[in-house]
Amino acid sequence: MLDDVFERALRSAQPTLELRAVAKELLVREQDRPATMATFEKARQQLREAGREKDEDVVMEVMDFLAGWCSPHVKLVAEQPLNGGGAAAPSKLGG
Repeated sequence: MLDDVFERALRSAQPTLELRAVAKELLVREQDRPATMATFEKARQQLREAGREKDEDVVMEVMDFLAGWCSPHVKLVAEQPLNGGGAAAPSKLGG
């Protein structure tokens, strides 16, 4: 069963933007890039099994943002707190 966060994003008026926000939130608060990619891959597989090709395409587009296979302005960059807190800065993890 697809995670509720993914379902809500995919049913929104702008699913790509909503899923991009989900990915960014995962990067900032919960997961590193490989774990975030794994979360999106799991969702992609579930959509494929359900025959939801259009939704699968949206998930794959956001995975491209995570992998960097996109224009620089849409690439998702992991952010980390500076000096243990405060403002966030781009990670040096290739993103």
